[in-house]
Amino acid sequence: MIANGAALGLSWDQGGTHGVWADISHHQLRGKNVADNTTSRLMGGYYRRLINTPNELLTVGVGSMLWHYKKDLSEYTLGHGGYYSPQKYVSLSLPVNYAKRTVDWSYLLEGSVSLSASKTRDMAYYPEQNLIAGPWLELAGQGVSHADFMTNNSFKGGSSRSVGYSVRGLVERRLDNHWVLGAGLDWRYSEDYSPSRAMLYVRYSFKSWQGDLKLSPEPLTPYADFK
Repeated sequence: MIANGAALGLSWDQGGTHGVWADISHHQLRGKNVADNTTSRLMGGYYRRLINTPNELLTVGVGSMLWHYKKDLSEYTLGHGGYYSPQKYVSLSLPVNYAKRTVDWSYLLEGSVSLSASKTRDMAYYPEQNLIAGPWLELAGQGVSHADFMTNNSFKGGSSRSVGYSVRGLVERRLDNHWVLGAGLDWRYSEDYSPSRAMLYVRYSFKSWQGDLKLSPEPLTPYADFK
């Protein structure tokens, strides 16, 4: 899948106690043998720093998200994309973040609890009819109408509410003036969407650096999260 579109991020932070942020985006999603789709997202939040020093940071906040996908292509039959794509998704989260650094170490621990609601419409088993043109012509020749075919070969939509949890930990260790070793674990759980991943990476700086590491580690960005 490839997403093409635009995103606008806004934030206000004077380096003091409070901060706010917002992000709005719209993308077209296309892939081989997968139905085209569009998605729009609106996200925003507020945070407050309880500890705010050069080497230690503790932040609490509140965030909200609103997603919309034109089609629900979350299944794995031919023409679907296998990605979470509700017609409506709204959530409210309460995140807590803690970061600390020393000369050679940098740590980050994040956790949150969230409430969410989602809604999906009925979706055909095979949303791209041209991919099953041969079998469909055979069925039509046997007297099967398009309406009957769609009624008997569709995933049923619905609505749901759930409580979600997430924990994310990152750590980096300076190996020398150029190399940094990092590791991370990202675990998330909700009823309809539970992406999790672990990573191990190294980072090389062309310019020698002997100062402190950054307060928050800088892990690799998964390809699916590129913007």
